[in-house]
Amino acid sequence: MMRNDELAVWAQVRGTLAQIAGWLGDGPHGEEALAELMAGFDAGFAMVAPSGARLDWQGLRAFFQGAAGSRPGLEIALERMTLLMGDGDAATVAYYETQTLGDGSGNSRHATAVLFRDGTNWRWRHLQETGEAVWPPR
Repeated sequence: MMRNDELAVWAQVRGTLAQIAGWLGDGPHGEEALAELMAGFDAGFAMVAPSGARLDWQGLRAFFQGAAGSRPGLEIALERMTLLMGDGDAATVAYYETQTLGDGSGNSRHATAVLFRDGTNWRWRHLQETGEAVWPPR
């Protein structure tokens, strides 16, 4: 994978997580913001959450609709970002994510994601998250 492609993949990951932090946190929360957020996910998207729950694209959208503004002050930080595989129009990435709420509580998780290029845009196809057992993270 060319360096510019890798940078574009990481920009998509960071951008999506910033949108999620806004959506779950302090906003914006309108239909336009939700549509913009969901545009980053492929129609065939599938996710396994830290709880083991499985979500497809529709399930993720329903989750976001119900959780808008539910985590005031949410901030999401990324560490240990690694490109596991990049093959032209596909990339598999791993990262460590820490979510911190305005009151200082939060959680951390390890994530592995598969993204596909759709024209000039990268879209999320699959996400597997595993929760960290301790808080705050070490």
